[in-house]
Amino acid sequence: MAKLFILFTLIFSLSSYAQKEDLTSKTMPLNKKQLINQANKIIASKYPEFSFDSELYEITAWKNSEETIVKYRRIIRFIPLDKKNENLNYDFEVNLTYQEIAPFDLFGFSKFYLPTTAEQVKIDFVAKKFGLPRLGFNNIITEDHDMYIIEVNNEVAFGKYFIDKITGNEHMGPLEGTYTQRHAFTEFVDKDPLTEIKE
Repeated sequence: MAKLFILFTLIFSLSSYAQKEDLTSKTMPLNKKQLINQANKIIASKYPEFSFDSELYEITAWKNSEETIVKYRRIIRFIPLDKKNENLNYDFEVNLTYQEIAPFDLFGFSKFYLPTTAEQVKIDFVAKKFGLPRLGFNNIITEDHDMYIIEVNNEVAFGKYFIDKITGNEHMGPLEGTYTQRHAFTEFVDKDPLTEIKE
């Protein structure tokens, strides 16, 4: 009887330890790489027809007390000549908490821009001739009839440049400048802001 009691106690202890370990692994926060892998799996599961080159995106992970989000921001945005008047989407995000992908879950892919092979050749041409992307800036290329208009900007500075579509030589002079200091808008304070997960 004593042997049976010891055996039962040992099994119960091991079972409790295994449950505790399982619970710990589920509640342990994941690192940035693991979160991105999880987001990529959700994309592949929900939209197997959607393929993208992760090298063309700045991918960041964010969290607050309620949710965790992985954001994919297109590093170079290209606006083709025939789509200049369309409101294209370049970025998307995966909400890991709710298993949602914006904007695809709401609007599908109709306004999401993925370059054709010919358009990618144009993007590569401008990037090589002009030295894009410029880190720390939004990089936007707009195709015109005889030139590409390149805009680089961030919260502090901006630049607008014009290069020939054939030669890559600059048209006109550049427009460059800095923004005047803006006063912080303090009326709305987010009490639970998303913070970036760096590692």
